[in-house]
Amino acid sequence: MKIRRRRRAELSVPVTSMGDIAFLLTIFFILTSNFVKEASIKVAAPKSPDVAALQQAPVSVVIDENSVVYVNGRRVADADAVESAVSAVLQRLRPEAQKAVVFRCDRSVDKSVFEPVLDAISRAGGTIFAVGEKK
Repeated sequence: MKIRRRRRAELSVPVTSMGDIAFLLTIFFILTSNFVKEASIKVAAPKSPDVAALQQAPVSVVIDENSVVYVNGRRVADADAVESAVSAVLQRLRPEAQKAVVFRCDRSVDKSVFEPVLDAISRAGGTIFAVGEKK
């Protein structure tokens, strides 16, 4: 008895849609990534030997060398505006989420400027993480 061998069908991978998939994945990752909020704000951070790495926080408060205060990259008028902006962001977080607030201040700013801002952050319920540079 003679056995017939079947001819195997050739398999082909549809590569025409690979470009579409790569494009959609690129758009997805761009939309879901977190961009630096205060990239254009210049701050000379104070130096300390005890600086540790910090995770990403939902709120960022920055005081530049001209004593201008920014919350998440937006300029605010005073400490009261800082408190309301920080509390608004922290209220949108899940209850179990860490309410971290990254605080960056130029080393030339007087303490009469940054102390009311620190008080406003704590009144808003945020946990302050100060940013500095390692000596």
